[in-house]
Amino acid sequence: MTISRRSLMTGLTAGPLAAAVAGVSLPGTAMAAPGGDYRIAGRVRPRERRLGRTSYRASIAGLAGILAKVSQDQVLANANRTGGLVETAEGRANIAEEYAYGFHWDVAHDQQRAEWRPQGVTTSYDDFGGGTTLYVSWYARGAVKEHGARISIVGWRAGAPLRYRHVLLVEPYRDSAGRYTYAPVDTHAGGIAAYGGYLYVADTYKGLRVFDLSTILVARDDRAEWIGLHGNGDAGDYYSYGYKYLLPQVGAYDNAGRRLRFSAVSVDRTTSPHSLLVSEYDEDGRPRPKAVRWPLAPGWNDQTGRLAATEVHAIGQRQVQGAASVDGTYYLSVSAGQSRRGRLMAWRPESGAPQTRSRLSTGPEDLSYDGRDRVVWTVGEYDHFRYAYAVDPTA
Repeated sequence: MTISRRSLMTGLTAGPLAAAVAGVSLPGTAMAAPGGDYRIAGRVRPRERRLGRTSYRASIAGLAGILAKVSQDQVLANANRTGGLVETAEGRANIAEEYAYGFHWDVAHDQQRAEWRPQGVTTSYDDFGGGTTLYVSWYARGAVKEHGARISIVGWRAGAPLRYRHVLLVEPYRDSAGRYTYAPVDTHAGGIAAYGGYLYVADTYKGLRVFDLSTILVARDDRAEWIGLHGNGDAGDYYSYGYKYLLPQVGAYDNAGRRLRFSAVSVDRTTSPHSLLVSEYDEDGRPRPKAVRWPLAPGWNDQTGRLAATEVHAIGQRQVQGAASVDGTYYLSVSAGQSRRGRLMAWRPESGAPQTRSRLSTGPEDLSYDGRDRVVWTVGEYDHFRYAYAVDPTA
């Protein structure tokens, strides 16, 4: 099956992270160690004083009163990048042993550009169980490091070239003069997960940033060096480093318990309720990296209380870049530097150490499971081997 026959598409429903209840068990998942020491606390406004104390939602409402708002379908209709399917047997084997389908990025702009590296991946299957959209996060490096992070919204139609567009992630606020504006999001964006119309972005030791995928705004794209408001506040005064589209942050969940490195994040739709899984990257394995789970439920309510995790496991594996769980089995992407291929590993917490299933590309990152084809997606980060692709995790 090739990527052109895939069915990953846009769909927007409501549903954020929900408060965990002590004693909740997750059907389909092995019983775990108590997770109460790992907590997150909802936050509704910027933490940094320089960004003021206006809530994210109020700032977004102010911006939406000035800037045009568009849907993901409109973004894809104006896609300005074209990728290429990888369908030949030789190409598939060179990427991963159990390759199912995948693509390379626009050769002229993204495939080998060192300034941006892809990291996180999620799909509209995570979001609402269907559709034909893929989301990939990138973080800025070098000369454009101040640009922060972006996501690629990727879509395709049967028989058509694979097309996508980058959308800049921004943090909205109200300045000292009372004007609405925004700043770049300073995060590695190592892992992302879409669920219920929201995008959860891992923010290393801070927690999770939250973005509403139904709120994409339009800015001027003719000044690559400017961000935010430059003028009196008319629609023509807003810029976003040359990006036409921007996605403002709508909330956050801050780490409020034991130290946890929010490296990767994924959705598990095989638990009841569905759950959000956060995994740690650790270079030397000391202390042992963790996989921590929180339940998900419908209805965004600007949660400000502390939410306790329902389970935590020590993985016991170094260099885990991504983790996805399915019916109690954890799939791990494990990297080995820029010159050696990574591995896909499988692990059940009650059964000992993770075991290698197959070889992946050089530099595999985040994982996302698609239950329709029973594959896991990942992305390669390095410019000499940069692909987005799905593999069969059971082979």
